[in-house]
Formats: sequence, structure tokens, C-alpha cells
Amino acid sequence: MALFLSEKDIEKLGSMADAIDTVRQVFTLAGQGRVSNPPRQSIDLPRGALRLTTAVVAPLARMAVKVSSTLVFKSNSGRLLILADSESGRILALLEVFQMGALRTGAASGVATDLLARRDARTAAVFGSGRQARTQLWGVASVRSLERATVISPNPAHVAHFCAEMSERLKLPVVAAQSDAELYEADIMITATTAQRPVLLGKHLRPGTHVNAIGSNMLSRRELDDEAVRKCAIVAVDNREQARQESAELISATEQGFVAWDRVVEIGELAARGGAVRQTDADITLFKSLGVAMEDVALGARLYERAREQGVAIDIPLTED
Repeated sequence: MALFLSEKDIEKLGSMADAIDTVRQVFTLAGQGRVSNPPRQSIDLPRGALRLTTAVVAPLARMAVKVSSTLVFKSNSGRLLILADSESGRILALLEVFQMGALRTGAASGVATDLLARRDARTAAVFGSGRQARTQLWGVASVRSLERATVISPNPAHVAHFCAEMSERLKLPVVAAQSDAELYEADIMITATTAQRPVLLGKHLRPGTHVNAIGSNMLSRRELDDEAVRKCAIVAVDNREQARQESAELISATEQGFVAWDRVVEIGELAARGGAVRQTDADITLFKSLGVAMEDVALGARLYERAREQGVAIDIPLTED
């Protein structure tokens, strides 16, 4: 019997602390060369794209295929993770992935922030007020003792709701930014938008800032300008080959000669290396997140085990030889 985990099941079973631990573990395994995670495949559709992501995490004996779509569907439909045993090939679970995707993306930024941000970072700024922005701030607040966060987004009503919800969840002041300049005063900056033109400009970045850029994982989107990338002492990604195909910011910066691909490091390499990553407190650091399948495999496996333990989710009868 396989399990079906709905969005509600995943919301009930998943915590940011668990997600960060899980993603940190799989990043470390990747940095040790123990994970197979080929770049995402994309197939054009008349009004969007079908996207397929796959990974095998052999030390966990788990593998997965995620099917998702972009631009065409306005609902959460059309997104599913198939989790299987990598030794037997047996399907273990089918998981809806909208909630899980936001959770693991927030966890990835949490791990990156823990590795790259200054230890004394106390303030955060968020571009965006959607689902991903919520888990981004949650992930950052899980690894740094934030005292305040500011947010900016085109819709004032969304911002007000975001501030009220996240202030309650994180037990700290989360407020609407009064100006763009206020955002650049933060120690940690987060971009979680669907912008097609840069929203974070390098000319305003202060020394010592860490940036998590997560909203752009296709060539039609871009959140950072070339100057922002150029000013970074460390540029990290979750998967270098996927970044070479999908990150408009890094592709542009390399074409302009502001950064070389051999300077772009994978978070897994940093996690496996251990020790201090940042050279000085003045360094500006960047984590460019694309969202990769090994994160889905690891978190999906954790949620599957938790569901089995707690008797949550629906059993699906599958024919087995």
C-alpha cells in the first residue's frame, strides 16, 4: 500500500525545524557526492511549461519524480511528487507539493542563511508577501535571532495580512516597509516574487548583507540586477548545473563577466566542508535558490515516515508483483 498525502496532511506533519534538519542533511550528502540530482527538464506547452524534476538519494534509499506546471494553471492542481524506494523501486507515496515546496524552499534558505549570514544578523527584509515569502522568513527566523522584519509588496492588503500572520507566528515585529531604502538597512534580504525585472538593486546593498533570492527559477523572471551579483563575495546555489539553465541573474552576470561559473559554489559543498564560510563581516553573500529535487526527496521521505507513524493520510492500493 502506498500513501496519499494531501496539502492538509503535509501542513499538519511538517515543521520548519524538521525541514531545515532534513534539507541540511541532504545538502551535506550532495556535497559528499552521494546524491544524483540532474537538472530539471522543461517541456513547452501552448501557455506555459511542464516541468519534471528527479533525484535519487541513495543513503536514504529514496528517489522521486515531481511533475509540475507553470503559467497555465492558476490553482494548486497539476503538481505531484511520486516517492519510491530506490532499492526495490516500490512506490511509497504520492504527495501534493504546493505546501511541501514552500516548506522545503524556506528550509533551504534557512540552511543557506545559517552558513552564510553574519552570526549577529538581527533584521530581515522581504520582497513579496505570498506563500513562499512566509516560509522564507520562517526559515531565516529559525536560524537567526531576528528582532524585526520589514516587507514590501504591490498589494497593501496582502502586506497587512502577511505582517499580522508572521508577527504572531514568529513573535517579533513584522511591519510594512515605508520605503525601499528601509529594506536595504536589513542584515538579511529575501526576494520571493514573480518579478520579471530586478527588484533588488546592487547599488543599494550594504556591506555584510546576506541575500536569499528564491523567486526566479526560469529565464523569464529576474529579481537581482548584475550589480547585486557582482558585489557578492560568495555566490551559492542549490545546484550549479540547474543554475546554468534557469538563473537569469547568474547567466547575465557571467555573460557580463561579473562572476565566473567556477566561482559559484553549491550549498552542499559548503555544508559538507564544515567550519566558517564567510571570510569577513563585510562580505556580501548570495544564495540563489532554484528549488531542486533532492530537497523534495528528503523532505518527502521524512513526511512519509511521520505519516506512517501517526496513521495520517490515505492508503492507496497498488498492484505489486
